[in-house]
Amino acid sequence: MVETAWYFRLFYVHVLTFVMHGLLHVIIRAKRMGLPPGKFWIIVTLTGVIAGWMLMWFVFFSINSAFWIGLVIIIFGNVVLSLGYFAMREHPEKKKAVVDWGIYRVSRHSHVLAGTICLLGVIVMGWNPASVMYKLLWVYFVIYSTATHFYVLSEEKINIEKFGQEYVDYMNRTPRYIGIPKSDKKDEKAFQDSQ
Repeated sequence: MVETAWYFRLFYVHVLTFVMHGLLHVIIRAKRMGLPPGKFWIIVTLTGVIAGWMLMWFVFFSINSAFWIGLVIIIFGNVVLSLGYFAMREHPEKKKAVVDWGIYRVSRHSHVLAGTICLLGVIVMGWNPASVMYKLLWVYFVIYSTATHFYVLSEEKINIEKFGQEYVDYMNRTPRYIGIPKSDKKDEKAFQDSQ
């Protein structure tokens, strides 16, 4: 059996994807895009990234059909992220506080969705259902996706407090994620209760 080279670990793919996200942010100059709100979510995010990297260190990939499918998914995720960054640039002609143009017209949280898509691509790239570590990586993906959803809910509450009725109106006309129905009336009720 041929031993897999050290550089064929998913860890390196995910780190490269992470670096790519940072470069896109700097190159596109997405001034409105910031860090997660609050220390709690920053700690959760960093802990999640480190846990994912630790798991990915033990999962190898090969140049096969799963690699190419995963690469296409990662590229798609980076396109979605880039569109989000372009929308978050300073647009002097747009006076609104809430970014509701570009990709944010079809998804309120395209930046979060893009990160999940890229992670999915990395995991698909390492396709190996016989590996216990690979199965744990799928468990990690489910936990990551669930935590990300709760982050989104927290971010929406902060945005309602920050932007008020303008954000509630945006929530009522734009889906949270692409293809998933818009917010329900409890979001508007939460805003009214906070007044």
